[in-house]
Amino acid sequence: MPLLLLSIILLALLLLLITISNSKNRKPYCNGNSLPPSSWPCLPLIGNQFHHYPPTITSLTEALRRLHAAHGPVVSLWVGSKLAIFISCHDLAHRALVHMGTTFAHRPASWYRGLNSHCVNSATYGSRWGLLRRNLCSHLGAAHVKDVLRSSGDRLIKILESAAAAAAAGEDGAGAVVAPLETFRHAVFGFFAALCFGQGVVEEDMLGRLRDLHAEIISLIVELDAFHLLPAFLQVVCYFPRWRKLLSAQKRHHLLVTTIIAARRTRREEVVGQDAAEPRCYVDTLLGLELEELGEDEMVSLCWEYMNAAVKTTTTALQWIMARLVLHQEIQQKLRNDIASRRASGDHQQRPFVEAVVLEALRLHPPAHYLLAHTTDKDVSLGKHVIPRGSVVNFGVATIGRDETSWTDPGVFRPERFMEGGEGSGVHCTSGGSSGSETMKMIPFGAGRRACPGAAVAMTRCCSRLLRIWSCRRFEWKRATTGAVVGESVDMTEKLGIITEMKT
Repeated sequence: MPLLLLSIILLALLLLLITISNSKNRKPYCNGNSLPPSSWPCLPLIGNQFHHYPPTITSLTEALRRLHAAHGPVVSLWVGSKLAIFISCHDLAHRALVHMGTTFAHRPASWYRGLNSHCVNSATYGSRWGLLRRNLCSHLGAAHVKDVLRSSGDRLIKILESAAAAAAAGEDGAGAVVAPLETFRHAVFGFFAALCFGQGVVEEDMLGRLRDLHAEIISLIVELDAFHLLPAFLQVVCYFPRWRKLLSAQKRHHLLVTTIIAARRTRREEVVGQDAAEPRCYVDTLLGLELEELGEDEMVSLCWEYMNAAVKTTTTALQWIMARLVLHQEIQQKLRNDIASRRASGDHQQRPFVEAVVLEALRLHPPAHYLLAHTTDKDVSLGKHVIPRGSVVNFGVATIGRDETSWTDPGVFRPERFMEGGEGSGVHCTSGGSSGSETMKMIPFGAGRRACPGAAVAMTRCCSRLLRIWSCRRFEWKRATTGAVVGESVDMTEKLGIITEMKT
């Protein structure tokens, strides 16, 4: 009997704590505003993250979809005492990232001091972050980037031709079928490796090892780290075997990159005083920075960030663009005709339809469905809700780009909407929404002070690849009609993760 009575008392206390906790979250918090709505119940010390069990991006996405449908564009989840807020409205995103840019320019504290601990993206908002970001922007805006881009276009065509020749040999010379994803990965990785470490520094075999290490590390990264939603000890407990493999891969990556940096430092010393000095790569700019904290570990972290942020997102964007053009042959033909007519007229600079195709693909299939998490340095009101200081704030890129209140038929691939006179003609995704009056109906590269510094290069890269590929008449881009993949349709199912790729 005493045990039954004790159980009843404990259950009553638990229910009382749950009621108090949930009523506290609903009452006015600041200036009459309340915290964003969340799922019920919210257990003390635990929160309500169990609503998306097992802890994967897929289950979290489904939980957020239900929350947004029930409560609107601003919702929240509790992980113990940590509040994570999710915003899927372009007006509120614009207000937060642009109009209140300084307040929202901070990053949540990183619980894992690994490869990302010294990066521009994760650096604390302040003078050090400003110096590193300005250095990166200056490098990406340098004139030699165009030269590397031009040579990488020739490299891509050669790789495609080599793959086609190998496939043709396997098919007795008839109807060779090439799946281009691996080719894109190879070419894009080579392009950004040249920008990061310098042309000719990374040999082909070393480039392959570096590419394999990047792929291994990315595959081992715990998905929910993107939302900072699990405590460190739970990450280690739940994913211990994966952590051991990750630490091993990081050590091998560190050793390889330090070897490449040492080779680049030697090359710099050899060309000092020569008339034909080589173009400065990203490592050169880091070696020239006057920053006491910039040691070997920091440089490896910055190189990792440079390659990781550039390669995975660019390759994924190209994958979605090519899939859409194969699926919509009429748009592909229109693109070919537009490129041919402009070349015939000598107009090589203007490329509105190429850019429209890229923008529409980025709107419908942004590589990252959420921006890197932000946080605030003070309590702030946003719409009808308050964002408490230190909250983990996430902005839904995919949801904003597919918003039915902003776009007509948002699920339809229609590049014409970005042409002059279309509903997206005034929309840009490379300026970061820096102008207070600018329409911000899509944010594939982020916005405000933390907008992606490589957005312009990424857009140029995608547009130039389309121009180069469709200017080459040696390839025909369509569904396979021969070989092992004959009859397979273009599967546009999304494989959710930190970067959202095609499932097949």
